[in-house]
Amino acid sequence: MVKAKSRIDIDIERVIVERERLVRRAISDLIRTQRKRQPALLTQESLAGLSDISYEHLNHIENHKSSASLEVLDRIARAFGFDRL
Repeated sequence: MVKAKSRIDIDIERVIVERERLVRRAISDLIRTQRKRQPALLTQESLAGLSDISYEHLNHIENHKSSASLEVLDRIARAFGFDRL
């Protein structure tokens, strides 16, 4: 028998989903802003290549459609010239 979720459980799940959405949006906005601040405009294709990830994955990250693992975020940060996250 499956126990029905309580109102509190549902509210907590909504908060978690909303926080994940906000974090994903903040990260994607930071990546896009940093990419456009580069002296020579860095395209998504070139950043993806420097980060050793697919263009599609980077595009989904920047457009709030996908989240990125810490490993991928670290690769992107190193492609921008940062030592570590």
